[in-house]
Amino acid sequence: MSKYTWNPVYNMIMEIKKKYLEKFNYIDYHIYSYTDENNIRKEISCLERWIIDLSISEYKHIIEPLQINQSGTMLLIRYGRYSDVFGGENEITNDNFWQLYDGFYKECRSVVIDIENNNIILSPFRKFQNLDETEENKLEKIVEKIKNAKSIEITDKLDGSMQSARFYNDQIIMSGSQAIDLNNSWRLQDGYDILINQSNYVKMLKENPEYTFIFEYITLKDAHVVNYKKDDEGLYLLGLRNVYTGEQLLYKQVKKYADKYQVRMTKIFDKTFDDVMKDTKEYKSHEMEGYVLNIDSHFIKVKCDDYVQIHKVLSNISSINLIIKHIADNTFDDLICKVPESYKWRVMKVANLVFDYIKNTKIIVNKYYDKSPRNSRKEFMVWVDSNVPKEFRGYVQYMYLGREINYIKSGNEKSPKYRKLNEMGINNYSEVFVREE
Repeated sequence: MSKYTWNPVYNMIMEIKKKYLEKFNYIDYHIYSYTDENNIRKEISCLERWIIDLSISEYKHIIEPLQINQSGTMLLIRYGRYSDVFGGENEITNDNFWQLYDGFYKECRSVVIDIENNNIILSPFRKFQNLDETEENKLEKIVEKIKNAKSIEITDKLDGSMQSARFYNDQIIMSGSQAIDLNNSWRLQDGYDILINQSNYVKMLKENPEYTFIFEYITLKDAHVVNYKKDDEGLYLLGLRNVYTGEQLLYKQVKKYADKYQVRMTKIFDKTFDDVMKDTKEYKSHEMEGYVLNIDSHFIKVKCDDYVQIHKVLSNISSINLIIKHIADNTFDDLICKVPESYKWRVMKVANLVFDYIKNTKIIVNKYYDKSPRNSRKEFMVWVDSNVPKEFRGYVQYMYLGREINYIKSGNEKSPKYRKLNEMGINNYSEVFVREE
């Protein structure tokens, strides 16, 4: 029997792997590359390829909402459909989704599995939800649960990004909520550098290899809503979870590890539930996100009212792709007027990159058009095909034909396509949200 039977994600993957071996009598762990119908090069994990080859509809339905990232033989499994711009969870989800397949998706919170060696590498928190977000988290039910609780713990809900780490196979493995490859996430690379450069953190992981250490990563380079200071940057210990049993330690147990190894930890408060509810009405969004309550191992998030409102706004308007869409559709003024003054810099950092791209592309296109012979359409088109780089060719032709040009939008009104930042030559996303002094 597997030592990880507590984890349904691991069980499903091992079941798929077994069926693949039985059917094909071989298996490989490569990332698969292919070209889609639009001639765009894409990659899928070995797990997704196995499911395609097996042609079992149940597996296809199960993984459809998931984001699966692969690095070497490591797979990161996450409920990708519900990710917001900050890399956390969206506040608006379908409660039925979390109940599907006996709560299977609740364990898809960036769990990392060594697919070749059949091991769980990282097992972060099981998905838990907000007060009043689900039937079991209705206020009256939580109040009743608290009355009969044997243990109640209240901690600070830090406003950063979750990162998990563990000492596995003689090395430190670390993941973000969506990334397992350090080369694919500047946040993860930064968090990893913070960890390995502090001997107390490294010692903590090495001496406790059976645990996934779960941290909140705070950095001013990726500020969310709460206003942190430079001294607040770093990795804060949130929890420990045993990869072999799935047991999650109480906060008072976590504190013993934090104290022993002298690492930062989220604050534990000596408050009542009434105190918490009062605070959520009084704290402003820049002061605090809210609280996490552990009521006899039932975890809930209780967020400050002001934070919830501002986060809803920012989750909608700070999306890079949404900003690009508004610029392309000439509705950016309508967007920016809704942004709180203290957060406009964040939107404008993205917008100015897009505006610069449009401006520079327009200059290049105009230069080619000015050089072109325009005595006849045939002569013009032949010259364009021979002298204009492919990425500008269509725009130059549109100028000749007198058609409207949109440098960041293509397709038709029913199915428009918008350029991504990396398609504009902007790949260093870490610089996008760094505020200039």
